[in-house]
Amino acid sequence: MKHISEDILGTLSLELKGKTIVHCVTSSISCFLAPMISRLLMRHGAKVIPVLSPEAAKFVHPMIFEWATGNEPIVTIEGKVEHVHYAGLSKEKADLILIAPITANSLSKIANGIMDTSVTLTAGTALGNNIPMIIVPTMHEVMLYNPAVKENIKKLEKMGVKVLMPLIEEEKAKIPSEEYIVNEILKELTEQSFKNTSVLVTAGPTRAYIDGIRFISNPSSGKMGFALAFEAWKKGAKVKVVYGATELSPEKNLEEKVYVERPEEMYSEVLESLKKEKFDLVILAAAMNDFAAEEIPDEKIKSKSEWVLKLKPVAKLADKIKEILPETTLVLFKAEYAKTDEELVKIAKQRLEKAQADYIVANDVSVKKYGFASDQNRVALISKNSEKVQWFEGSKKEVARKILENIKK
Repeated sequence: MKHISEDILGTLSLELKGKTIVHCVTSSISCFLAPMISRLLMRHGAKVIPVLSPEAAKFVHPMIFEWATGNEPIVTIEGKVEHVHYAGLSKEKADLILIAPITANSLSKIANGIMDTSVTLTAGTALGNNIPMIIVPTMHEVMLYNPAVKENIKKLEKMGVKVLMPLIEEEKAKIPSEEYIVNEILKELTEQSFKNTSVLVTAGPTRAYIDGIRFISNPSSGKMGFALAFEAWKKGAKVKVVYGATELSPEKNLEEKVYVERPEEMYSEVLESLKKEKFDLVILAAAMNDFAAEEIPDEKIKSKSEWVLKLKPVAKLADKIKEILPETTLVLFKAEYAKTDEELVKIAKQRLEKAQADYIVANDVSVKKYGFASDQNRVALISKNSEKVQWFEGSKKEVARKILENIKK
């Protein structure tokens, strides 16, 4: 009979389809959040096997994890030698071991080869079989700074274990959000094709002010730029995101994020970044203003029957990139109202040549299904080195993945 948990399989993505993740849980107070982590892994298509230490099973009843994953939790190791089945040489061995949350006690045991619970035994077996492992310590802040705990964390990192450090709040080391944890798992199980690559991405709209409070902007949400930044990070790139005035934010896993509001701020931030660091790939996905007011009063313009507003063209960021960093791979985005695909491609090619870019991604924003704020997109990827135009359609995350894969080729 179909388990109710199967209804959520792959509802967010199929990135973890075919992957088995053993989710180990120890007796931190934050273990009550663990079932939500399991559920989110399943929403990305993973099969999740819960393993609870006996003490964790006192905090959260194993039945909750069976409900969450559709699999009976392993609490004690019995005649089926479950630790060998999922972390040993079995054909059904896990693709990754996640221990979230993990207590100071359990991480210290694993670091020193002590295997006396279902969790530490599974972890110890996995380490002997080179299965990727991610642990998320949670405890009181002072315990995290205990010299022995700090040393044991270093020992685990030397063994190849990825340690996601907790958030320090209210003198406690709290577990990060389930999205943050699952993002790290997605990265761990993604081919690192952009390793040792530095990428700069712009995203979202900018605001060209016309008086003290009013501005000209557009409905860009930043979704496409954020998706490209996240996909590049998942593939191993060092990523910097410069983003404008959008209601959304880049994924918290991205370390270098700079918010700007005005077009001149984005222009300045990007060019200064290029002077400081030689980015291998620059993706200009932001919808920057093309025009700005000639004069901008500091105060609010009082209401009146008529207001004549004079606009001037804004300097094109795309036209400056190759001047500063000619060796970078430059990818532009072109949003247009086009009557036909052929017209869209023609306009995009002209922009590609003028900016001396390597690629341009063009989309017709007159189609509401693929407009600025939509989760879906249909784009044409055009290369300066090929007459072939490639069309991609799907969620913005899927489109971002296809763009990066084709650029890497």
